[in-house]
Amino acid sequence: MKHAFLPGLTAVVLSLFAVPSFAQQSKAVMIRLSPLPERVATADAVAVGKVTAIEDKTVSAEPFAGAKDKVEYQIAVIKVEDGLLGTKGLTHLKVGMVKVPEGKPVIRPGGRGAVRLAIDQEGLFFLHKHPTESFYLLQGPNDVINKASGDNFEKQVARAKECAKLLADPKVGLKSKDVGERALTAGLLVIRYTTPAPGQTKLEPIPAEESKQVLTALADGDWTRPNSQDDLTPQWAFSRLRLTDKDGWNPGPLTGPNAFPDAAKGWLKAHADSYRIQRFVGEKKEK
Repeated sequence: MKHAFLPGLTAVVLSLFAVPSFAQQSKAVMIRLSPLPERVATADAVAVGKVTAIEDKTVSAEPFAGAKDKVEYQIAVIKVEDGLLGTKGLTHLKVGMVKVPEGKPVIRPGGRGAVRLAIDQEGLFFLHKHPTESFYLLQGPNDVINKASGDNFEKQVARAKECAKLLADPKVGLKSKDVGERALTAGLLVIRYTTPAPGQTKLEPIPAEESKQVLTALADGDWTRPNSQDDLTPQWAFSRLRLTDKDGWNPGPLTGPNAFPDAAKGWLKAHADSYRIQRFVGEKKEK
């Protein structure tokens, strides 16, 4: 199960204003909903399907690894109509929903109610493995795109398929003749590598050649595109590297609409050979 850097938030500000500095960009991220490609990159399973049942029997389980108390989960069963990611060989997926105590609705951080699924509900689901059980979880409302929500559904499914295909064989995407495809592949990998799963507290560098390809692809991407819910821009992927002075990232005061993109692209090109992207991994168990 992956945990997005700032789940449930969207950089609307970035789509309206130029980004003058990394610090200001980070503040803008605080109101940013995860774009669709990011949801694909951080999910364990992505599928188009239909809720066919809500099981009567509940499951008592930890809400997160290491939790002192367990909670009761109702289990929704999703029939897989089109498995996009992590669903090979599966016809159904089970999703745990925290059982709502009678008269005491569960409220998630931020004031939103717990995500509920209903029988016959159709949609695109971004699922995350429960840390100890065999079912999946929904991290928030953003992890479900309802088929009945609008005419944009098929377009969003197509975009999710595109991202899932690139993640399935990123070596091909990073060598694509299409600049946009290379940049999207690079962005998806950055999101995946910088998003820790439960138990992943250690960082290790990815292979040098892959790191160089990712950084170069980001530098070559289109930095003029505004942020949107269906896109993963080079700016956002770059911000996820979380660079500091130690990495040679200290652009100083930036003015003008192109100052930040120019500084970022300059850093990427200058450090493609020397910088190594870090990814989260779990502690290796001693034999």
